[in-house]
Amino acid sequence: MSTKTKPRTWFWIAGIFAAIAGIIAITMFARGTSVRDYVDNTYTRAATLDQDEEIAYTTTEAPSAVTAAIVGAWKPVSQYADASGVYLRYNDDMVLVRPHNGGSVIRVDDVDRAYRRYHSHVSGYWGWTSGHGESFRGRGPGAGK
Repeated sequence: MSTKTKPRTWFWIAGIFAAIAGIIAITMFARGTSVRDYVDNTYTRAATLDQDEEIAYTTTEAPSAVTAAIVGAWKPVSQYADASGVYLRYNDDMVLVRPHNGGSVIRVDDVDRAYRRYHSHVSGYWGWTSGHGESFRGRGPGAGK
């Protein structure tokens, strides 16, 4: 390789890396950094449907389509569906998708608060990775003693 082509090669490599970084940045901006951001960036805010600290959004899409889109963008830790809606549990957030006026209402809340509110629906179906089982003392020798 001659000395004249080396600077050009590095220019191309730097340009490729800059393009990749730009694509990642655009994807992060459009998708957000959490499921909460994704829902906020994707669906219409419906403050009149908020319940306490639970934030509501609406769409004309069916609950099954909304759920598929959210799960496709952000994989939940756990999910449960019954006649009342689809409950998606993430590390910090809960997303609930329910039918509403021929479309869907999407509710986002803190996972702990949502568990208390929807306990009758999700109890026994949502597994916990931390927090709720910490008082269990059967984790092995010396654990919790």
